[in-house]
Amino acid sequence: MRMIRLRSLLASRLAGWSLAWLLGALTLWAAIGLLAVSGWFISAAALAGLATVAAYGFDYFRPAAIIRFFAIVRTAGRYAERLASHNAALGLLSDLRQRVFARLASLPDERLRLTRSARLMHRLVADIDLLDQFPLRVILPWCWASLLLALVLGFHALLAPELFWAVLPGLLLAWLLPWVGLWYGGRLARLDVELGEQRREQLLDSLRLMTPLLLWQRWQTRQQDFVEQDQRCLQGQNNMQRLTSVLALLQQGALALAIGMLLWQAPALLAAEALNVPWLLAALLAVLGLNEAMLPLAGSFVSLGLSQAARDRLNAVAAYEPAVAAPGVRPASPWSLQLEDVSTRQPGALYGPQAVSLTLHSGQVMHLRGPSGSGKSTLLQLLAGEPLAFSGQRRLNGRDYADWDWRGCIGYLPQQVDIFDLSLAVNLRLGNPQASDEQLWQVLEDVGLRDWAAAIGLDAPLGELGSRVSGGQARRIALARLLLAERPILLLDEPFAGLDAATRSQVLAALCRRQARGLLLIVSHQPLAISGVVVLDLSPGVDERSQAALE
Repeated sequence: MRMIRLRSLLASRLAGWSLAWLLGALTLWAAIGLLAVSGWFISAAALAGLATVAAYGFDYFRPAAIIRFFAIVRTAGRYAERLASHNAALGLLSDLRQRVFARLASLPDERLRLTRSARLMHRLVADIDLLDQFPLRVILPWCWASLLLALVLGFHALLAPELFWAVLPGLLLAWLLPWVGLWYGGRLARLDVELGEQRREQLLDSLRLMTPLLLWQRWQTRQQDFVEQDQRCLQGQNNMQRLTSVLALLQQGALALAIGMLLWQAPALLAAEALNVPWLLAALLAVLGLNEAMLPLAGSFVSLGLSQAARDRLNAVAAYEPAVAAPGVRPASPWSLQLEDVSTRQPGALYGPQAVSLTLHSGQVMHLRGPSGSGKSTLLQLLAGEPLAFSGQRRLNGRDYADWDWRGCIGYLPQQVDIFDLSLAVNLRLGNPQASDEQLWQVLEDVGLRDWAAAIGLDAPLGELGSRVSGGQARRIALARLLLAERPILLLDEPFAGLDAATRSQVLAALCRRQARGLLLIVSHQPLAISGVVVLDLSPGVDERSQAALE
């Protein structure tokens, strides 16, 4: 994954952001125009009413039509701008999630283990969501405010050059004041992100350790520590809000200065008949209308700091370059897998596989069985290359795992599978981007999903986290994706969960056919209804040294 750069975020959905900018600019222009024209029309109509003769020649209809036009554009534009900007923002978030997940999928296991789950989840959800603040609350507001400032100044210059010079200092000051928060606001935002993550991790750790904390009578102390951390977070948020409020107040003062200077210059212009009262009121209300475009700038640099903090944390994942122990040295068939007196366990676990010995050759199928908690998944993770502490020997084709670049040889299906908010075809092609439609249909038939896929089509979206498919379907889609990768060694953790007997037999037969020249290791609570299966029983009390037997 390329490093995330804030200035490149708009390029992801350039058409959508351009439409949002155009609609927003029209909306703000209509809002200022509505105030200015309304002020001019009301005052002009009042003056025309006072001068009875002149009133007969006053055109009431065209100004009223212009006012209705501005009102309609303002209302419709605001609604359309919200739709366009949120559509672009959601599309940007979808693109970012795909990029980050693709990068995580390429990381070696040791990198993922160095990143705590709470922090990783925060990066994948909260940090990605923070990035949309850059276009929504920084780029678009500054573009709108700058454009409308130029239009309002141009309007005053057309009315009278003296008005232009009168309002110029105040309006420029209102535009420049938010830059005061560039450094301080960014620092507060980064501190808020850091404190928020610390608070989240402290809460999750406290809940996980609730039982020992209660037993050792440390819960109250832990609770007090969390309350203090929470107060620090709230104080940081208050500081950001205070900065935004102070800058907004100073902006109001600058706009008030512009209005004061305009009113100070007005008598001389009226006396010289260079300006009349209706146009003076229009100029005054145009300055007031500019407040709607200027106000969002006060908090823009806080939003910029939040986006920068999120970018830096996500880039920390992208910046990692995995090292390969033996580049270019890959094992080849015939395949053999050996474990000699291997013992391992998950960090913090009380039990794991002990003194396991096995030998598996090309074309063989091994069934790992045992009750829940006996270490089946742990052993499979060790074989998949996860950096678990272990003792004993772990060999592939007669050589130690560390001697091989084996990552393209081993395919691993964990208990928790990932389905992305993409079409069925794209989800499958994550295993093999070059797979043809015929290959997709064949692998779907192998996992018992062809009829279901034919009913919905390969282009059917699967929803966020696979929300549009059942758990069993999601698991088989992940298995099909793994089969498309054509790895000679497959390690499958509960691939038949939720399947009926007929579907289980169909999927097992397809697996055996595809792995006829490779190795197949399956963790399953159901028996494997094929002949010649090597069984490894990890039930407590079973002598692991003699576990391997034919089922």
